[in-house]
Amino acid sequence: MKALHRCLFVLMFVAGSTLLLSGQTNVLTWHNDNWRDGLNSAETILNQANVNQQQFGKICSAVFDGQVFGQPLVVSSAGKNTVYVVTMNDSVYSVDGSTCQIINQVSLLHKNEEAAQCTDVGGGQCHMMSPELGILGTPVIDHTTNTIYVVSESEATSGNCATQPKKPATCFTDRLHALDINTFAEKFDGPVAIAGKSGNTAFEAYNHNQRPGLLLLPGVMENGDSGVYVGLSSIGGSGAPGLNVPSGWVFGYDAQNLAATPYVWTSTPNGEGGGVWASGAGLAAGLDSPGGSTYIYLITGDGNFNANTGGFDYGDSFVKLNTSLVPTAYFTPFAQACMNPADQDFGSGGALLLPDSGTTYYAIATSKPGVIYAMNRANPGGYKPPRNSTCPAVGRNLDVEYFQGSTHQYYTTPVTWNGQMFTVAMFDSISKYQINIGSTKLCNLSPICTGNVYKTGVKLQYGTNLSLSSSGTSSGTAILWATAGNGWPTATTAAPVVLYAFDAEHIVSNAIPELWDSTKCPKRDQPGNGTKFVTPSIANGFVYLGSMDPTDTTNTRGELDVFGLTNAACN
Repeated sequence: MKALHRCLFVLMFVAGSTLLLSGQTNVLTWHNDNWRDGLNSAETILNQANVNQQQFGKICSAVFDGQVFGQPLVVSSAGKNTVYVVTMNDSVYSVDGSTCQIINQVSLLHKNEEAAQCTDVGGGQCHMMSPELGILGTPVIDHTTNTIYVVSESEATSGNCATQPKKPATCFTDRLHALDINTFAEKFDGPVAIAGKSGNTAFEAYNHNQRPGLLLLPGVMENGDSGVYVGLSSIGGSGAPGLNVPSGWVFGYDAQNLAATPYVWTSTPNGEGGGVWASGAGLAAGLDSPGGSTYIYLITGDGNFNANTGGFDYGDSFVKLNTSLVPTAYFTPFAQACMNPADQDFGSGGALLLPDSGTTYYAIATSKPGVIYAMNRANPGGYKPPRNSTCPAVGRNLDVEYFQGSTHQYYTTPVTWNGQMFTVAMFDSISKYQINIGSTKLCNLSPICTGNVYKTGVKLQYGTNLSLSSSGTSSGTAILWATAGNGWPTATTAAPVVLYAFDAEHIVSNAIPELWDSTKCPKRDQPGNGTKFVTPSIANGFVYLGSMDPTDTTNTRGELDVFGLTNAACN
């Protein structure tokens, strides 16, 4: 049985991860794999010796019909990268990854529709993005069937939807699509409108956005089909209790038959809040223990919580779901009752699953209060009430290792390479921690909780997710990629994103050394304007970065920036 579970996980990992196919690397899902570790460990071209001002820079850009928030995905074949990009105008593009030539494009809008407008959805609460809310979350690609799964959001432009100033909720639709990656033709009975109920709570596209990366799990449906899982949250993502903040949702669809009734889970069926947004991080999945089963792991935002007393509300919680979306375990910080009204979401970033090693399989999570948590995936810790009834709460979490990683808020998911973990908080430097993944107590291993914590010399602004590339564990190949931008893509505040490359392996003068950044040769290397939670993709000698077209004064066009080895002069 243990061997069978291992085999199942290998299949799952291969289907949703960075792959090696004839020496080529694919990026098929958010942060490269279902562990969400952000690592491409098969990068044999880019290394610490050639990523420098003289040899590395921007090669080209492609412009699209909407802003780009989702991570670019990459499929490699015959020595060429095809990059898949989604836009907030509900379009999907395929692009030549070395020339930036657009190969194919499809609009997912139906007749008499437009991409959901931020001034209309959620009663005008869509202030985090502007002006459109079309495809926000990162898609997932099933390479075995050549299918890309993506969620679009649209609003009708006819009838009452055109004439009433305040749009009725029925004007808005979230759809899950299964598209052939070559032709963009719809497959597997798609698209389907996302809909469902949990208890007395019904899902409303009007009040939700689809921000997390999609998750693909092979063979988990009762009929043996793969499952594709979709997380959603309220439009604004926060709000004081009593404002009827919509619940968070997860839907699990049969990937080969989208029309089949999906699995449904909502985070607060009897309350409010608990959004599943995680700054764009994909839902994570993996074994919970040696010889264990595959589970889905996510973290919710501010919301009601009563799971400790037999209820079903999981605000501010790390939740372990089986593949039928039934909760089997959870962890909730003791200060949850104080976090919720103060907009101090636990789920401001996604869950990172550490590699399966030793007797304890860990999940790592960050939070808005700046606390980093390490949880046992088999038994995450549950909830221990605080020792006082007023805020700030005083107490401790049981069976969980945690420490103050930053005095700033985290909106990111950590990344790992070769026993090292990297995190970054808003307006803070990147921190590097040494961890012993096989240990039963991560916190006892300096400096995961104490000792030297190495940092970059530069502080990164709001809205970045880290990525890593290396050639296995070979010395001189590990590069940490990061972006800095204002994270608020409006026409008046937009500014160029800065792409950084750091040496992930060495420490110089007690700091993580910088190898290169896009400001050194601004005329050659400057990317487009920054969007929130932008995540670089690295594959086969290239770095792909989604952004906004800086020449567009209407703030409605996106851009893909491609970086790689170049002979172009620095200017």
